[in-house]
Amino acid sequence: MKNILLALAILLASQNLYAYNSKGMKIYKKLCVSCHGSPFRGAKMHTVLEWEMIYDESDTAIKDLHKSDKEAMEILNDSYFTKKKQSYLKKFLIGSAKDAGSVPGCDGNYCGY
Repeated sequence: MKNILLALAILLASQNLYAYNSKGMKIYKKLCVSCHGSPFRGAKMHTVLEWEMIYDESDTAIKDLHKSDKEAMEILNDSYFTKKKQSYLKKFLIGSAKDAGSVPGCDGNYCGY
C-alpha cells in the first residue's frame, strides 16, 4: 500500500513539472493578449534560451522591451503587475516557449493556440 501511494505521489508530481503555469497564463491573458495574441502563440515568439536571456538581464526586462510602446508601458506599470505576477509570467513564457516541448490542448483554463 505504501509503495502504491508513493508511486502515485511521484506520478502526480512529475506531471506537474511539465504542465504550463496557469497563473502565468492568466496574467498573460490579462496583460499581453491584446498585442501579442493568444497565450501559446505569444510564448512561442522566443525559445527557452531567449526567454531566459531576456529575464536574466534584469527584473524589469519585460518593461525594458516595451519602453517605446506607450500603451504597453501603461499596462506594465499598473499596480496589478507585481513582482510575483512577473515571476508567474516568466514561468509560463519559458515553459511554453517554441522549443519547450509543450503541446497546447484543451483544459479548464485554455483551449488551443
